[in-house]
Amino acid sequence: MKIHCTKTDLHRGVQTIQSALSPRTTLPILLNFLLETEKSRVKLVSTDLEMGMKHYIPAEVESDGSITIPARKFNDIIASLQDGVDVDLTVDAGGKVQLKSGRSRFSIIGSPKSEYPVLPEFSQENAFSMPASMLAEMLRKTIFAASSDETRYVLNGVFWVANKGTLDLVSTDGRRLAIIRRKCLPENMDFKVIVPTKILHEVLKLVGSKDAKGDEKIKIGLDSVSGGHPGNQLAFQYQTTTLLSRLVEGSFPNYEQVIPTKKGVAARASAEDLGAITKRAALCAADRGGAVRYTFKPGSLHVHASSQNMEFDDEIPLDYKGDDIVIAFNPQFILEGLKSLDSDKVVITLTSPSNPALMEADGDTAYQYVVMPMRA
Repeated sequence: MKIHCTKTDLHRGVQTIQSALSPRTTLPILLNFLLETEKSRVKLVSTDLEMGMKHYIPAEVESDGSITIPARKFNDIIASLQDGVDVDLTVDAGGKVQLKSGRSRFSIIGSPKSEYPVLPEFSQENAFSMPASMLAEMLRKTIFAASSDETRYVLNGVFWVANKGTLDLVSTDGRRLAIIRRKCLPENMDFKVIVPTKILHEVLKLVGSKDAKGDEKIKIGLDSVSGGHPGNQLAFQYQTTTLLSRLVEGSFPNYEQVIPTKKGVAARASAEDLGAITKRAALCAADRGGAVRYTFKPGSLHVHASSQNMEFDDEIPLDYKGDDIVIAFNPQFILEGLKSLDSDKVVITLTSPSNPALMEADGDTAYQYVVMPMRA
């Protein structure tokens, strides 16, 4: 194999696929990535057997071939090269990779492609497209609320529900829940899958990068089993990159019963004011998830926090016409909810101090954020 490319393209390509490498693997070959020529392009592939990535870079291909190369060492080599100087890469019959750039010469021993796991191809059969910017928004508004507790693996992903052209994304860690709904799918799409947060973070990096364009589409493909039901893999195809992942197996909790449906009392406040007062209160709350107490009163919201050596009290104007309600929340959950709402005004619907509170942007019910109360 012999190729010629720019340092920038090669470095960016290797960095793109590094996320699918696992330093904790017991299979040494998975510390390598696959470099392979394909139709006058160069393909870079990595996998940890749960997630895989394919990325294409432009190159002049003088002779075809393939090799797997230790990823982190190779990335360090590419990063050390002089900017603006092209790279020549050759692989001999013994698997030695020789790299030339300006006066620099490196050689590194690779392993044959035959030792590397084969990643499935992107399935067009059950694929659909949606605006990449819309998916980025939906992920930003849900992914943060998923659980990172590996013992609750079913919650270590975002639940995707497609029905009659509508796509719901739902996440929860058991203490708060985020759901966003968008009309963006073909009417015949109907599936329920749990997508791991690991690949969704990579998708968000991809569609939220500076190279992403607002009008571009991302293609999403589900492999299928008998009866047309989703299989156990999902793939994303965007520009020159494909990401593949196993789905989370198991049953997602009944999220609809968590969202308050009983008619409660709505309070409207400035998101900026609520965020500022919550940040101040958090400074005086007890460490490790200490509660902040919110007292909803007609015309004002009083906020109180205390710990062993500190105490805080303050209030902000509030559009509220109900009985006084005293309720406590984790301040970080309130702050993260406000950030995800991305609105000047926030509507908080309450029923009682012991029931979940519903936060929504004023005038927009397509995104909902539910927070469980704490003991004050």
